[in-house]
Amino acid sequence: MLSDTQRAALAARLRQGRRTEPARAGTGPVIDLGTGGTMPAYLLHAVGGSVFEYAALVRELAATYRLYGIEAGGLRADTRPAGSLAEMADRYAQAIRTCQPTGPYRLIGWSMGGVLAFETARRIEDSGGTVGLVVLIDTPYRTVASYADSAEGLAALFVADALRASGGTPGPGTAPVAEQLDGLAARLAPDADGRAELRAELERRYAVFVAHTDALASYQPTAPVSADAVLVSAADSPDSAPDWSRMFRGRVRAVPTAAHHYACLRPPAVTDIAELIGTAEEAS
Repeated sequence: MLSDTQRAALAARLRQGRRTEPARAGTGPVIDLGTGGTMPAYLLHAVGGSVFEYAALVRELAATYRLYGIEAGGLRADTRPAGSLAEMADRYAQAIRTCQPTGPYRLIGWSMGGVLAFETARRIEDSGGTVGLVVLIDTPYRTVASYADSAEGLAALFVADALRASGGTPGPGTAPVAEQLDGLAARLAPDADGRAELRAELERRYAVFVAHTDALASYQPTAPVSADAVLVSAADSPDSAPDWSRMFRGRVRAVPTAAHHYACLRPPAVTDIAELIGTAEEAS
């Protein structure tokens, strides 16, 4: 179960996301996270579409890197979710090269964000750019054809993803989609204050989640990149490092962590991952 503090934080994150995000670096998906370092690095969103999950990693890397988040379309009312991984990677590569005209480029992704980091890196290299480092944090090498056998099952995955990312434990989800979203909104805003706004935000985020699970279905990388890589595998996930290692021509550091998938981006694991990134940077 979520504690009161966790519940309030998650509700605020979802309900106030667009008002509390740092400034955008021009237009498009790039968000300037306002850190004080000098070396640019890009954090690519996971299946939920936002970069909130990277908050602890941002704090760890802030002194060294100028960090930017790459946010999915569809989270804001004036945008739509992308229709494919290729569309996302094409858009993100162009946006990153607009933000930073020359390399080396550093791309970091957790879960689906790692897939996007890899595919974006490939497109940057194909366009003549130099990618210095790609960091894949518990990123699947192959994905399943379908993440759920029903709309209700997919909604349950969405609710579970939201709760586990904040340290909560989801219950079974077999109710209709609208009922599950209503239940999540009620769980996060039990006093009903702002619940309607939160419910609308959940509707947008669920649409993004569905689009991303569809786009990710049956993914497998097809061509290697020249960049160096850091590959982190969580304790509760299949070890994808041997497969991913073959997709990088540069130096590869593959490191397991005792943390589970969602704990990779929380202390203490996130501190170790930040140190791995720093070590890889020094060696490049």
